[in-house]
Amino acid sequence: MKCALEPTGNDRHSTAVPGLREAKNRHPGAAAPHAGVSAHRASGPSPNVLGILCVFAAIALYLPALPYGWVWDDRLLVLSKGAGGVGAEGFRLLTSLLFRLEWALGYGTPLFAHMVSIFLHGLATWLFFRMALHVGARPGVAFAAGLLFAAHPVHVEAVAYISGRPDLLATVFVLSALLLARTAELCRPEGCRSWKIWPAYAAMVAAVLSDEVAIVTPLLLVGLDRWGPVRVSWRRRLTHYAGFFAIALVYLLVRYTAGGAATPAPGSADAVSGIDAAARGWAAPMAFLEYLKMLVFPHPLNALRTLQASEVASWADRIAPFAALAALVLIVWWRRHDPVARAGALLLVLPLLLALPLAPFIGSFAVERGAYLASVGFCLIVASIYAWVVGRIPAARRLLGPAALAIAGIAAFGTLLRLPVWRDNISLLVAAAAADPTDPAPHLTLVDYFAQAGQWPTALAEINRAVELDPKNHAAVAKRTAILSKLGRYSDSEIAARRAIELEPKDVGSYVNLSDALLQQGKIDQAVDAARQATEIDATFAEGWYNYGVALSAHGDAAGAIRAYRRTIALQANSVLALNNLGALLGSTGKLEEARDLYVRLVALAPNSPEARMNLALAYLRLGDRESAARERESVRKLDPSAVKRLDEVFNAYVKEHPEARVKKATR
Repeated sequence: MKCALEPTGNDRHSTAVPGLREAKNRHPGAAAPHAGVSAHRASGPSPNVLGILCVFAAIALYLPALPYGWVWDDRLLVLSKGAGGVGAEGFRLLTSLLFRLEWALGYGTPLFAHMVSIFLHGLATWLFFRMALHVGARPGVAFAAGLLFAAHPVHVEAVAYISGRPDLLATVFVLSALLLARTAELCRPEGCRSWKIWPAYAAMVAAVLSDEVAIVTPLLLVGLDRWGPVRVSWRRRLTHYAGFFAIALVYLLVRYTAGGAATPAPGSADAVSGIDAAARGWAAPMAFLEYLKMLVFPHPLNALRTLQASEVASWADRIAPFAALAALVLIVWWRRHDPVARAGALLLVLPLLLALPLAPFIGSFAVERGAYLASVGFCLIVASIYAWVVGRIPAARRLLGPAALAIAGIAAFGTLLRLPVWRDNISLLVAAAAADPTDPAPHLTLVDYFAQAGQWPTALAEINRAVELDPKNHAAVAKRTAILSKLGRYSDSEIAARRAIELEPKDVGSYVNLSDALLQQGKIDQAVDAARQATEIDATFAEGWYNYGVALSAHGDAAGAIRAYRRTIALQANSVLALNNLGALLGSTGKLEEARDLYVRLVALAPNSPEARMNLALAYLRLGDRESAARERESVRKLDPSAVKRLDEVFNAYVKEHPEARVKKATR
């Protein structure tokens, strides 16, 4: 039979239910029936209706994320067609399997993956609402907390960012496992024969295969039995505990044997991502503080946090995490008679332990998706405080609905402000630059995206900002050199290249950039000298030899240019530019057959290049092979009708000097 839930507006201790043994189907974690609760419920919507409203709010809030693209680590999902990325790390087999299924059903687009994430968030919201009722919250209080959970801005990264899926998926299964286990029949002295615990075991297995945070599930179950609305004897749950702990143990053994390679080794670069080496000793307490700050007031940018040595330089900074922990303990102690607060403390602290940068689960300093499960506990603590206010101020009962909507509205507004961060990589980097105006890294990465899109003025603005923030950043100065050349500002590019060489005298790329800038300004001798220095610094750098060949050719040294181009091709056999330029030089020096062979090779590498086929056609013509020349001319016409006009002009000029070489045009 179903039993009513105890109201949380008072501070009375929950007492054991005398008839617990006889009522086999009674909720082992629920309080005794309370006459006042039924009357209260009868006057308002049913709990199921309130829960469904929370789910609708959770889904509707994230619908704007449906058209978002692949962002950041999602590129690994694209490259592996759903098989790689975050889901494959840490032995997250179920998450990886789900990614593959989404890739197949979504035909390689992110739309279906976003739909799944939004649905999972709605499901997590429903499970949170049921958990709030389960630990003793009134329906109205559970509804208020459910709306807060649905709209909390800390969830944006886990829901709107496809690679943030593991924590979202694990939370769904952890809550499912706890609710299923807590509603299963307790064991009798003669043993456990109920099949109802097996779905809870299955949910536990799914949870640990989604994300490692789920290994705290057995501890959460023990805690809820000990500090929930009704205390459950460990003897009557011992078999259930054994099953949950066995699943966690098997997972750990399998992970660190078969899947151990996916886990960063302690002390590795990946293991301490985002943590300054000088601050490593304070990483765990500072990460705990950072997670609490995320839950109370999320940072404007929902992304990876970092820990610098300057942030733990003073004792005030170092004491702050312990002060925050003390404040949390005081709040829970104050509400210690409320099972909602006790359950909230469990669900807040235990999941955070797995999110901290501690061995063996070492990872990034702090990421918002890591707080998804912990936010369940945070929202329960808020619900407990809210219930206290309602219980102490009778007039506040009428304001329960409006206040819940107002709180959820503020949270939803914060979520909507943060959602566009995950629209695409550029949005994410712009937000990162705004969040930390002193960091040149986002600007440097933005340069690459704008350059790929051919937005050179915008790329120059970003690189100028990066250089302004860090004038001694060689990478930034070198990128600025290349961008200035793309914009045709060769004198400025020369200055930037010389500055890059000052910062890093052995950087071969800067000498190549300097040579190109000098060549474009007609400073041939200086260009040759700069290109030669590039080859002397690194004789295996193919681009350096190619640039040396261009400079020597401009200087009139055809033999030297030919040697440089040959060296380029030896280092990089598929260098289209080197093959083309070498063929032209060989043809101009009378080595027509060798030039033709190079152009044949070039056409094989770039069959859709009109220029390559035009050069091959001219080589055939000069060798007297009119049929092959006509065939290549027809290929040029099909690829680019305007290019064939230029080719005919060259043909006609050559035929005037050599009438016997007239080419018969192919008919359609």
